[in-house]
Amino acid sequence: MRGAFERVAAYGRPEFVLISGYVGIGKSSVINELHRVLLPSRGLFASGKFDQYKRNIPYATLAKAFQTLIHQILAKRDAEVNQWRNALRDALDPNGQVIVNIISELELVIGQQPPVPDLSPVDARSRFRAVFRQFLGVFARAEHPLALFLDDLQWVDSATLDLLKYLTTEPDVRHLLLLGAYRDNEVSASHPLVQMVEEARKNGAVVQEIVLKPLSIVEIHQLLADCLQCEKERTQALAELINEKTGGNPFFAIQFLAALAEEGYIVFEADKGDWSWNLAQIRSKGFTDNVVELMAKKLSRLPESTQEALQQLACLGNSAAIATLNMVRGDSDQELQAVLWDAVHAGLISRLDGGYAFMHDRVQEAAYALIPKELRPRIHLRFGRSLVGKMGQNEIEANLFDIINQLNSGSAQISDPGEKDLVADLNLRAGKKTKAAAAYGSASIYLSAGMQLVGNDAWDRQPKLAFSLSLERAECEFLNGNFDRAERLIGELLNRVNSKLERVAVHRLRILLHLMRAEYRQAVDRGLECLRLFGVEMPAAPTREQVQLEYEKIYQQLGNRSIESLIDLPLMTNPDIQAVMSILSVIAASAFNRDINLMYLFFCQT
Repeated sequence: MRGAFERVAAYGRPEFVLISGYVGIGKSSVINELHRVLLPSRGLFASGKFDQYKRNIPYATLAKAFQTLIHQILAKRDAEVNQWRNALRDALDPNGQVIVNIISELELVIGQQPPVPDLSPVDARSRFRAVFRQFLGVFARAEHPLALFLDDLQWVDSATLDLLKYLTTEPDVRHLLLLGAYRDNEVSASHPLVQMVEEARKNGAVVQEIVLKPLSIVEIHQLLADCLQCEKERTQALAELINEKTGGNPFFAIQFLAALAEEGYIVFEADKGDWSWNLAQIRSKGFTDNVVELMAKKLSRLPESTQEALQQLACLGNSAAIATLNMVRGDSDQELQAVLWDAVHAGLISRLDGGYAFMHDRVQEAAYALIPKELRPRIHLRFGRSLVGKMGQNEIEANLFDIINQLNSGSAQISDPGEKDLVADLNLRAGKKTKAAAAYGSASIYLSAGMQLVGNDAWDRQPKLAFSLSLERAECEFLNGNFDRAERLIGELLNRVNSKLERVAVHRLRILLHLMRAEYRQAVDRGLECLRLFGVEMPAAPTREQVQLEYEKIYQQLGNRSIESLIDLPLMTNPDIQAVMSILSVIAASAFNRDINLMYLFFCQT
């Protein structure tokens, strides 16, 4: 790994180091310890951790990683802050809002940003990649190379995975070392992560893989000898028992050893100045060989109020802000700190800047497992309702994904149609937000959840909401390559919509689908059909004379004005004309492949 740091710092070409192993094997600890030694003194380090309960939130882990760097910038002297501010503004102008949309803290450094223009989804994805590369380049430079560590990649969202593939193969990305860790027992050959790594390799990316193995019996002997300060011979039988129970898993082994001490099976005899234990008693106790059960038992020894708080924290994810915990619990900061003190003291959670986090995924899993399965949806729903009820609109927008994930986890418990519509609308907002970030897979999940909530009767009760959910989802399915699913949704929409503008929006998507399938004739026919809705009649096979006539009409309308002066004309506001223009813009390419005269005629009309 030292060589990778040195190569990235010296030559600039990005590299990707993947560390795999079973949960608890020590992947995160290896990275967090080694980067202090291996990273050049001038280098930057940022890290983020994927959450199994927040897989639909695109780029959330990247946002957390860069939030750390931004907080470090804000803590510097004014002169240094200004240097970073100028560098970021120069790199991002005029598209800073693209990054602020996913890393809101960036606005504290570069100030409020102008809105970015709407683009087609394909162009929006290209813009996001380019702007993110420019943003990354501010941190990853020859004078301070960047090591970016992403933990628990087995839970990576599809949008982040797509971006990582781009970063590892894009030639303009320099001085970046990507470090990733994942549970190899949860990643099969068909997992998107494996497919991404193989594709990145084929495209020339430098990828190094490190597999961590369990502790050997010799290493467990040494661990016990060091912990108990005794000769290795004395620990042989105990080491064999721990190896038998834990399979050499470092986290499990340490927790098992701690449990033996906490329950009095390993005791320190002060008069002898030595540790003692009774193997027969330990074996007769029948300790579990499941680490989650062991952690659950450890949690059960905490006060009930602390257990309840840990369960609530587990519902929110592997970490949560103090303000969020207080909202769902109704506590003050002091009350929350008091109730969680025992868990912090026991090393189960850690206090962060403004929040709490589980020290290990297994602790979170154990805390969540303490909640009966049948009660979990009700708790998630209560949390979501509490957050919506106690936040203003700006706060809801800033915490939209955390809120909607809670509500969706408990949506089966919602019976009131009004509340279903409210949650469906939040899903629509989340879907649009993820779609704007080019995360079409995640967007489809939110939009589908919204459609399920409102049901078919929403077309009578909330037709605008039902239309928006279905149209947005159809477009996301199309952009995600799920063409058959998109076509089915388009067909359902055409059977339901009545207004001309809605029909045009659906037909436009169907035309794009025809284009993707190289069905140019069908695309043109569909476009001409749409134009007739607005009284625009165009021949399917125009002659050269008809095209020339349209050219002459254009020059007659232009009169004495120069072509350059047309830019000063007022913006188009008539929705019918805007609809016609949207259809003409998408079928012009189809006409090029079918009839050059028809294409010229389309250009004349636009």
